[in-house]
Order: sequence, then structure tokens, then C-alpha cells
Amino acid sequence: MQQKLSVVIPVYNSEKYLKRTLDSVLGQTFPVYEIICVDDGSTDGSLEVLKDYADKERRVKVIHKQNGGPTSTRKKGLSEAEGTHIAFLDSDDFIEPEMYEELMALALACDADLVTSGFIRDYGNNITVNDEHMKKGVYTRDSLEAEVLSALIDKTSFYRTGISPSLCNKIFKTDKLRSVQMNIDDRILMWEDDAVVYPYLFRSHTVAVSGKSYYHYCIRETGSMMSMKASPDLEASMDILLKHLEREFQNAEKPGLDLMKQYHILKASYLIMKCPEKILKYEKEVLYPFGRIKQDDRILLYGAGKLGVELKTYLEEHGFAVVGWADKSAVRPGVVRPGEIHKLTFDYVIITVLIADVVQQIREDLQKIGVPKQKILFVDAEMIA
Repeated sequence: MQQKLSVVIPVYNSEKYLKRTLDSVLGQTFPVYEIICVDDGSTDGSLEVLKDYADKERRVKVIHKQNGGPTSTRKKGLSEAEGTHIAFLDSDDFIEPEMYEELMALALACDADLVTSGFIRDYGNNITVNDEHMKKGVYTRDSLEAEVLSALIDKTSFYRTGISPSLCNKIFKTDKLRSVQMNIDDRILMWEDDAVVYPYLFRSHTVAVSGKSYYHYCIRETGSMMSMKASPDLEASMDILLKHLEREFQNAEKPGLDLMKQYHILKASYLIMKCPEKILKYEKEVLYPFGRIKQDDRILLYGAGKLGVELKTYLEEHGFAVVGWADKSAVRPGVVRPGEIHKLTFDYVIITVLIADVVQQIREDLQKIGVPKQKILFVDAEMIA
């Protein structure tokens, strides 16, 4: 049977970025069989852009549906896919020209259920390459359990994954993916990739890690998951996701894998990122989950995302002295850039960033400007395991 690749692009209000995204797929060195664009009720000009491409390129197929969120949108695209293999691409990102050729070659060479690659975090003027935290190679049977499943979530670093749970830097077998993704609850509105990728890995026999990064994950200040406001729908979504993943991790547990410990770290990361007000607490001179700290200590916060905002509010409400607030982007009132923190007097810097690699870079940067290692606090996975 001829091996064909279908690419599914969920679209919602991405008019500004769509041409770049579509051009990056049409410009692949691998002959993509079809590009299925599912418009999830966009209110801008996204649908018109899609129709224009479809008129010019027969491989571009456009589906329009009422707004239902990312899970239902991807499921719709997956249900229409005719390829033996499938890839996903978000409508504001783009990929390197050789991505699908190289990943498909690897998929076919070892009959892999899953082929994965790294990311290029694209901030416009700055890019950072993030390879998978898993060495290049093909994993089957014992090596799949011992090296991949046992290290899905780093049990010592918060928050670091082995194989990333993103759908977009991977190629899947279509039929196998359908058996997983079509059963995902449409009400899962965030971390919907995780709801699919982890169960898929538990059902995989061969996983290939390419050792390269092709996918440009484009960071925007607005419209990101971290900027989503809490709502009853999102709280319900979180509850559904956690119950789903707990069941999947529990069912896949085997001696030596420690999957449930990994699940609990994953659960804590979700709650801290999305509902930090439910996690933060101060008892017996311990500021959970950042470590031992006294109430009269002078604190400098590093990171102005959702966790930084919640922690600043919490500390001030409980009488702590927040002497400064720093972030590279300095997008909020009162936030200074890292180069200015040497002017401040503080006892501790609390890093309110959760991605382990970014935390490590911040720690190194702080030490370079003279901040002692023991004064730098961050989320410790061992505290929440």
C-alpha cells in the first residue's frame, strides 16, 4: 500500500499567519498527500484565506464548522484524513522544508507508530532550539519502557518532559491515532495534546526520535494558553483532563515505570500553571512550592506570567515584602528588565517560570550578575511528587 501523509491544520482567527503556515507545508520536499484545514468558526478573514488557497491548490481541503474548541477541530480533521500517516500543524506556526521528508523516511524505515522531533521556539527576533529530551534512536519493547515510558515526566526537574506531549512535532499512524483521539472528550480545552499523546505512547510498539528540530512554535503575547482567563468551562476542562490522564497512566502502570508518580508531577504542573491560587500556600516558614522562606524576607520575583501575577498577589496579601518584579519582556506595570535588578536589595529571587530549561537559563544568568545560588528559588519537583 502506498504510504501517504495527511496534514491537519486547525484554524481559529489566524488570518495574519495563515499564508506563512500553508506555504511552509506546500513547500515541503516531501509530497504531502493532502492538507486538511478545519476552520473552527473563525470571526476574522481566516476562512477566506483558506478558500483562496483551496482554489489554487487541489491538495488543500477546507472544512468549516461551528466553534467547538481544539479537540473537536482536530478530531474533525482526523476523521476526514485519507493518508496512512498524519501530522498536525497549528495555524500560526510553520515548519522547515525538510521536516516531513525526513520524519516520514524514519517512520517507514522502522515501521514506527510515532516519530518525534524537537521545537524551534520562535519569538520573532529570537529563536531557541529545543530538541526532545530523549536521545536520537529507535525504541522498541524493553527500551521503549525503560527509556521512554519511565521518563515521560522528569521526576526531579519541574517541568520537563522526555518526549514532548505536543501533537505538532510528530508523525503518527492514522488508524492507531484514530483509536485514541476520537475518544477524547471535546470539552478538553487545554493541554488537549497531552490527552492524546500520552495514551498513544502507551499503545505504541515502536517510537523513533529524530534528533532534529524543524517545527517553529511561534510565541505570541496574546491568545496563548497561559493568557486564558479562568472560567467554569476551563475548570471543568481541567477536571476532565486530569481524570482522563489519571486513568490512562494507571492502566499503563507496570513495575519499574513509576507512571503514577509521573502523573502526579504532571497534575501539579497543570494546576500551578492554570490554577496557582489553588496551590500556593505558606505554612511553617515554607512557601509552597518554592521552599523555605521567612515572612520578613525581601523577595524579588522573576517572571511576569500568570504564576508570577498570582504569586505577587498572594505574597502581598500575606504581608511579604516584594521588593521587585523582573521579566525579559517587562510587559506589565511595575516589571523591570533583568539588567536592572542589581539596583535592588533582596534576600531571595523566586523564579515563577516552570519550564525546566528556561529556569536553568535564568539561574545561570542570575549567577552571572552576582546572585548567590542559594538565594535563587524555583519550583522543585521533589516537593510535589
